[in-house]
Amino acid sequence: MSWILNIDTSLETASVIITKDGKIIGSRSNENQKDHASFLEPAIKSLATEAGIQLGELSAIAVVGGPGSYTGLRVGMASAKGLCYALNKPLILLNNLELLATAAIAEYSKINEFFP
Repeated sequence: MSWILNIDTSLETASVIITKDGKIIGSRSNENQKDHASFLEPAIKSLATEAGIQLGELSAIAVVGGPGSYTGLRVGMASAKGLCYALNKPLILLNNLELLATAAIAEYSKINEFFP
C-alpha cells in the first residue's frame, strides 16, 4: 500500500493531495497565490488527519518542480524537501508540461473511443 503526498505550488492555485495506491483520498487547494506558504503546512496536516495517517507512513512525497512561479516553486520544493529529509522518504519531481500532456493524451484517447 503506497501513500503519496502531492504538492503543487507552481501556479496561481496551490494544491495538496494525498493518494493511496493511485486513488485520491483527500485534497486541499488555495487560490490566493500570495498565501501559498502559509497555506501549505496546515493543509498537509489536515489532510493527513483526514486520511487517518501519520506523515511517517507516507511512501513518498511528490512535488511539481516547474515550470511555474519562481516563488511558488521555492515554497513547494522547500516544504517537500524538508519533509523528505525529516521523514527519510523519497522525493518525486513532477513537471507541469508532462502532466498536462499526459492528461491531454488520456482525454484525447477517451474521445477517440467514441468518435473513431
